[in-house]
Amino acid sequence: MNDHQPWEFTCKTCGDHRLTVTHIWTILAGPDSETWQEWGPLEANHHWRFDYKEKIEKEEDEGDEDDEGDEGDEVERGDFGEFAEDDSDSEPEEYENFEQVSDPESDKFYVNCANCDREIEFGWSQPNRGGRIFPVECSDFIPGEIWPEPRYLDSWQQKHWLRTEDDRP
Repeated sequence: MNDHQPWEFTCKTCGDHRLTVTHIWTILAGPDSETWQEWGPLEANHHWRFDYKEKIEKEEDEGDEDDEGDEGDEVERGDFGEFAEDDSDSEPEEYENFEQVSDPESDKFYVNCANCDREIEFGWSQPNRGGRIFPVECSDFIPGEIWPEPRYLDSWQQKHWLRTEDDRP
């Protein structure tokens, strides 16, 4: 690792030293929803930056076991356009305006080996997913000083890593 990195990580699977942080969230806009993800490296100070961002497209091939029905679907979609109202010059009705809503508690965070994509368990330096990210396989991870990512709560409880009221500053 370079001289600026105070901690070390070595992947048990491939031997790589780099980690990637991924954040996935869903935005609700009225009856529709969109899922997005952003990802980037975990840096030396346990902060991360997201270098990439993209919308996750839903797979639409569920239930399409035969291709014969596809042509009929296309015709129906084309025919439906004849009945669509042309309101391009008018303002949207009040009920057509949707505010985007996001629920941070349902967000998902992942830490993975940058080379082989193996998931690494991690926690946060502050409660409620606050502060910096500390992967458990890093040399400076100290159980009892870190709050677990919510999906690892049971694992940390079994390992007796959870902070107690006496541990808190």
